[in-house]
Amino acid sequence: MRKKTIKKRPTRKKVTKKSNTGKILLLLAGAYILFSSFKSKKTVALPPRVKQIDSPTGAETVFSKVGTKVFDKNKNTIFIYDTEGLGMTVTAFNNGIYSIVYGDSFQYGLPGYVNANDVIK
Repeated sequence: MRKKTIKKRPTRKKVTKKSNTGKILLLLAGAYILFSSFKSKKTVALPPRVKQIDSPTGAETVFSKVGTKVFDKNKNTIFIYDTEGLGMTVTAFNNGIYSIVYGDSFQYGLPGYVNANDVIK
């Protein structure tokens, strides 16, 4: 007697379609990062610095910041700068305070004092 062999049908694996959206999104993100690094980057330039006219040769010049206060001997505020980069000729330095001449020219400028932390050297 022979054994009956039953042929089993081969089982088919379910074929699922692979979604490539993940790969596409990753590729697009990489391309964005790559091309965004080549953008022209804006550089912030310092404001132009303007020296005083006819200042003595070899005299040190300091430049104003926005809000630099010029005061007199009694610490009364004489003038407050609203622009950055205007020159003041230094005549002396003592204990963190510059003795300066401010104005457009050294010859017709006015004397004053300014804190060393309030100016650009």
